[in-house]
Amino acid sequence: MQVNAMAEKRQELLAKAEILRSYELAGYQTAYFLLENQTLAEQAALEALKELLNDPEFFLLSAAIQQQKAKQTFIRHALRTKAESCGLAV
Repeated sequence: MQVNAMAEKRQELLAKAEILRSYELAGYQTAYFLLENQTLAEQAALEALKELLNDPEFFLLSAAIQQQKAKQTFIRHALRTKAESCGLAV
């Protein structure tokens, strides 16, 4: 019984990873465009991906709405990272 539950959880995580992978490059490019710094763009993109991974509702949305939400999340994290790198409170 536990083996089945673990296998199902693994499949669920793999499916989520595949969805997030489809947004990874565009999200990084967006962050880099806003930040003009590779390290900060990587940091912002990673934080955005973590947020999306931990949002169970994200994976229930249609592809078009997912794309829109992903873009907004990457932009928000890039702007937050920019503010933090400038010493501004967020």
